[in-house]
Amino acid sequence: MSTKPKNRDRRGRRKGGSRRFDSPRCPDRPNPPCSICGEPIKDITSALARPTDGTPVHFDCALKIVSEELNPGEGEKVIYLGKGSFAVVELQAYQQRNLKINRRIDWENLEEKSEWRRELRTDVQ
Repeated sequence: MSTKPKNRDRRGRRKGGSRRFDSPRCPDRPNPPCSICGEPIKDITSALARPTDGTPVHFDCALKIVSEELNPGEGEKVIYLGKGSFAVVELQAYQQRNLKINRRIDWENLEEKSEWRRELRTDVQ
């Protein structure tokens, strides 16, 4: 019986190797400006659609606007629930992973898909 590891010849190599940003596997995506701060959005996949006009915004910019709008009180925190929804939860319940949602706001309109999201979807396929 051999004591050699079975994957000895594969040690040190990664499948596919490292990817460069200029490789054809990483498509060129435009960096549209954020409609709140004006800075270019480098990672468009993490952007949210603005509820008024559907333009892309940074996640952090949307979180800042929602935090100002919801105005969390003492012992509360604004979190992202997913699918374009934010909520104010109690901080104690959040730390214990037992969420108690006090207020909720739907940031994105789920019925209308923005044009930039359609373009992003065609890039992925």
